[in-house]
Amino acid sequence: FDEHDPLQFTAGGIADAFDVALRWARRAHETDKAARYFFLIWNCLWRGGASMIHGHLQMLLGRGMHYARVESWRRAALLYRLAHGANYFDDLVAAHTALGLAQPAGGCHVLAHLTPIQDKEMLVVGERPDAGFCDAVYLALNTLVRRLGSQSFTLAFYWRPIDAVTEDWTGFPAVVRVVDRGDPYSRTSDMGGMELFGTSVVASDPFRVAAALRRPAPKMP
Repeated sequence: FDEHDPLQFTAGGIADAFDVALRWARRAHETDKAARYFFLIWNCLWRGGASMIHGHLQMLLGRGMHYARVESWRRAALLYRLAHGANYFDDLVAAHTALGLAQPAGGCHVLAHLTPIQDKEMLVVGERPDAGFCDAVYLALNTLVRRLGSQSFTLAFYWRPIDAVTEDWTGFPAVVRVVDRGDPYSRTSDMGGMELFGTSVVASDPFRVAAALRRPAPKMP
């Protein structure tokens, strides 16, 4: 980003970063037609796995199969559709809406995840990474930093392949996942044996996250 401070992101800066990343992916695909699986990550500060202090996104374009967690979700959604005759992601949004854990934004939904992988996880679910989607991503990040006090976070963007593939991606939306990574000055890791080999250990309440999403957060400079 042009701004050195990694916590001084803007809605316009996020939209620009997503646009540049996707244009890079399409240019890379023109060079290597087998590379179709786009993945984007944003690690904020050292607790979030960042190698640099300033804000920066990293984008990847894979071959053969999507990155493992994205592919796992695709398969789970496919099995859900075969078993229940419904779109998994539509039902995910509906369930969170029914519980008061969903906030509409930019034609998308920001969900305070009921089963988070890490503290304060939010999902942004939309059809495609357009301007409205980026506005919803900004809402999630602005809430995380300005309302919930996060100083370090990790974000990932899941999307279907950018060109035709053999596997079934029907109904797979654009999804951003973002989690708090804890106090950047703490010497205790936010991951241990349980998280690596057992299950997620989560101390945050998704209903508090949802309440923060509903409150108007101050805009970043």
